[in-house]
Amino acid sequence: MNWKIPLAWLTLCSLLLLCFPAATQAAPGDKKVRLPDFPVLINGQTLDNQKLKYPFFVYKDVTYLPLTWEYTRALAIALSLDQEKGLQLGMGGGQLSGRFIGWKKEAFRPDLSGSNPRNRAYTATLPDFPVTISNSYIDNGSEPFPLLEWNDVTYLPLTWKYAHDMLGLELVWDDTKGLNVIGGQQQVLGEIYYDDADYLYMYPELVTEPGRGGLKVKKSLEETPVWMTEEETGELRKHVEELDRKNAGEPVSLETKDDGLYYQGLRLMTKEQITVSPGEAGMAYIRELKGARFELSSGITLVSVEKITAYNIGRSLNEYRTFLILGKEVSEIKELKQPLDRIIANDDGSFWLVSNGMPMHGRIMGGSRRIAQLDAKGNVRLANDVLGESDIVVTGVFTPGLNDLLADDGKLLIYRSGISNDGKFTPKDTQGYYWLDTGFNVTKADALDALAKEESSPDRPSLNKSVYMGSDRKFYLLRMKNNTIFNYSDNKTGRWYDTELLATQ
Repeated sequence: MNWKIPLAWLTLCSLLLLCFPAATQAAPGDKKVRLPDFPVLINGQTLDNQKLKYPFFVYKDVTYLPLTWEYTRALAIALSLDQEKGLQLGMGGGQLSGRFIGWKKEAFRPDLSGSNPRNRAYTATLPDFPVTISNSYIDNGSEPFPLLEWNDVTYLPLTWKYAHDMLGLELVWDDTKGLNVIGGQQQVLGEIYYDDADYLYMYPELVTEPGRGGLKVKKSLEETPVWMTEEETGELRKHVEELDRKNAGEPVSLETKDDGLYYQGLRLMTKEQITVSPGEAGMAYIRELKGARFELSSGITLVSVEKITAYNIGRSLNEYRTFLILGKEVSEIKELKQPLDRIIANDDGSFWLVSNGMPMHGRIMGGSRRIAQLDAKGNVRLANDVLGESDIVVTGVFTPGLNDLLADDGKLLIYRSGISNDGKFTPKDTQGYYWLDTGFNVTKADALDALAKEESSPDRPSLNKSVYMGSDRKFYLLRMKNNTIFNYSDNKTGRWYDTELLATQ
């Protein structure tokens, strides 16, 4: 057999293959990627993608994030690579702690030692190791947007599923600024507790520099929040407490006798009700009995009593009772076993009795936010029972100095928890904002549906705590992530990065 022709043919084929472009030799798993034609930002910091050592790529119109040390630290992505388990990603990596004086936020410094021309062809490959994200195995080979590898660095597709749902990142698109990837932020802005014509005043979630108290934020949401000194914050808190005291009744003296507790000669509680059993655990004793009086225009007087029982373990128990006094007759409003925080007069002579809830170890007990109606004859009806709602909040009741809570038509704007009041606390379809009239008729406040939907998000587990109705009657929503305030009434958003609010290193 003549072998010369086949050998010559094979040699020629080898030479021809060497002459073809590299793209024709790409492995079946290789993916053509490109540089994005829009800006990319990390926590508001615009990146020079052409100078990054590991640039962002786009594959099938999805942006890919390089999982380098700098990026994962900045975005708080936990990353580990194990020979058997492969690549594991999760929330919470990076420098997240910082609740002490002197701590500084680690600045994001990307590596700009690269050169990435736009006209260059870029090819990424599929990694050959297992991938797990938030304890979920990813079948990377069958994913429409798989994780890719380029220059020995793994790239994560910034899909909503991976970035938002599984890693807790926020993706913000702006037609001018481009794609902003937000994560790893220290939450500095806390609860809004007061406002005036120009500013919102907020508690801080953390303080890292001495002498700092609260923060104030311009209502335009166009300026960086300003730190207040401890002295400034203390003076403002005194003013707020004074406003709250005006709504919480006038302090009165109570008299303890052998047979019970008295107010102006009228017995409110029996001896048994103000006595602790000697056998009660914790060596309990009654530390204090405090009273507050509310004089109503109908001639009815309400007296609220707070009983504080102290225990030797350092804990105390606060119990509340509200009494109705009409002439010389005393009766307890048994529907209100929590603080009486606000009384709202209606045009028909009735009153709304509002409780912001029962505090317990720094939290508000579920089912303790209540509204009762008191008519001119002293009859009481609990709105929670009539509406079958475990918790009802009067919108604006947390706003110091906002006394006129009724709308022009006399209705009250309330927020319903959407949890039943039958003792089983089962979910209902009633969660949201409603208008309530004195006949207990409710009308859905449809214009606030979007606000109610956001209020029930997992980011805000406390009922109606992050929505603040200002003295201007506008709704301000603190989003409990990434230092964001949303003016719902004017559709304006203010977002600030923790590097704007904290010292960096």
